[in-house]
Amino acid sequence: MTYSYAVRRCSSIGNERLPPQQLGPQSSATGSESRVLSAARHGCGQCQRRLDSRPERAAMGRSQHCQATFAARFRIRPFLYVACLASVIASFLVEEASAHGRLIEPPSRASMWRYGFDTPADYNDHESYCGGYTRQWQRNNGKCGICGDAWDTKPPRAHETGGKYGNSVIVRRYRTGAVIPVRVELTANHHGYFEFRTCPMKYRGQEVTQDCLDEYVLKGENGTVRYYPGEGNRIFEAYYKLPDELTCSQCVFQWRYVAGNNWGDCGDGTGAVGCGPQEEFRACADIAIGDEEATLPPRPRPPKRPTTPSTASVPSSTETSDYSPEYSGPYWLFNLIIAGTCLLVVLAVMALLYTYYYHAGRAKKWLMARRLLTPEQQHQPPVAPPRQKKHYTTTANQMQI
Repeated sequence: MTYSYAVRRCSSIGNERLPPQQLGPQSSATGSESRVLSAARHGCGQCQRRLDSRPERAAMGRSQHCQATFAARFRIRPFLYVACLASVIASFLVEEASAHGRLIEPPSRASMWRYGFDTPADYNDHESYCGGYTRQWQRNNGKCGICGDAWDTKPPRAHETGGKYGNSVIVRRYRTGAVIPVRVELTANHHGYFEFRTCPMKYRGQEVTQDCLDEYVLKGENGTVRYYPGEGNRIFEAYYKLPDELTCSQCVFQWRYVAGNNWGDCGDGTGAVGCGPQEEFRACADIAIGDEEATLPPRPRPPKRPTTPSTASVPSSTETSDYSPEYSGPYWLFNLIIAGTCLLVVLAVMALLYTYYYHAGRAKKWLMARRLLTPEQQHQPPVAPPRQKKHYTTTANQMQI
């Protein structure tokens, strides 16, 4: 028997056993002559392995080594798939954990069912975010429905007139030019700012346009358009003045919330949090404005607080207990529970895949032993196999004798 060291290239698909005919006449052992297998001929790898010069042994060694390499590489692929799945789940969790909020005064079309109106219930009324950041800015180029629906959904959209929640139910009636309270509940605060608009409906059943809403941008008591909410997940209240010459039997009141938690380009060569495209929320409420409407009762004046330079330009926010709903719960805890559950599921799947690919034989033996051996049989001595008598046959020669 003659041995030699050969340089081999073990490719991922070179696991076929070569028949002895393909090894050529050089495979026969002649004395102490060393035989070197061609690397290019047999597709072997950059590893040195001691091979038998005999054809059948050499082919068997190549096949076993390449099969092991092939199996080892393909056993890693399920873990790569699981890692990709975990990253996708994490991305969805990150998106779901973004800012959430709802318009509660006047009650929006999505939230009015919470305040006694007989309308369809929208349990996700805090998620009117134009379909999400990715859908709004990468698929729809920043476009969004006027009431927070994704732009690429088929009209009439769910929260617009004619949709599931757009039933043209008047929730509030105001006098022309009145200063009205506006309340927004944030369940996940990511700063940014609020804007409020209104637009009269020209025809019943025909939704207004964003261009019309942009003509009637409401201003706060301090003359500013934007309202910057403070810290915390709570209800924010502000007072805005309706247009002096606007009357309508049905107007659409729009809340627009532009978050400020994403990093982006500020346009001057610098980048910062709050610049560039941001996540956006919108909601609509149906109101009526006219001179014959009842006058609003005088609003309570909040106690005066000393203003600082950092908060002088920000309208004060108050929390009232008259008809404001309580905070609906710790949404961060729900997100944490969902994230932990998904992580446990991913780890369980990875453990099952690891057991299946690396300890399948041991698991099968254990299961078979548990199935075949009962507790009584495990403590009994082995039973001897039954003996069978050997039957002798008489041949013709033995009969003659």
